[in-house]
Amino acid sequence: MEPIRLLIVDENESVRRALVERLSLIPQIEIMGSTGSVEAMFEAVNHDCPDVILVEPKRLNGGGLALLQSLCSRPDPPRIIILTSYSDENEMLVAEELGIECYLLKDINTQFLVESILSCRNPDAD
Repeated sequence: MEPIRLLIVDENESVRRALVERLSLIPQIEIMGSTGSVEAMFEAVNHDCPDVILVEPKRLNGGGLALLQSLCSRPDPPRIIILTSYSDENEMLVAEELGIECYLLKDINTQFLVESILSCRNPDAD
């Protein structure tokens, strides 16, 4: 079985680094990259075709919900897991409307995060 191809998107470099460190130890997950930039994220989505994007929608410019809508409106979009610092009711409603896989808080333990990522595996891909 091929590993899940994961892209990590978070403006906080230390968060990205910690996630890469934790998740790169999991053989079922292939880290395609990590970025804080929306432009680099779209370039990676277009070029590397990740299966799952782990994204923090709270952005300094406030454009996180538009980012999610743009990702979800793509033909054959990647699956999206929101990994955020604190819950936001409006964000949760938008995530549900867009069909986003999971809405998780960053204080999650590694095993549950891994299980959430692996649950995004497309059953038709085997």
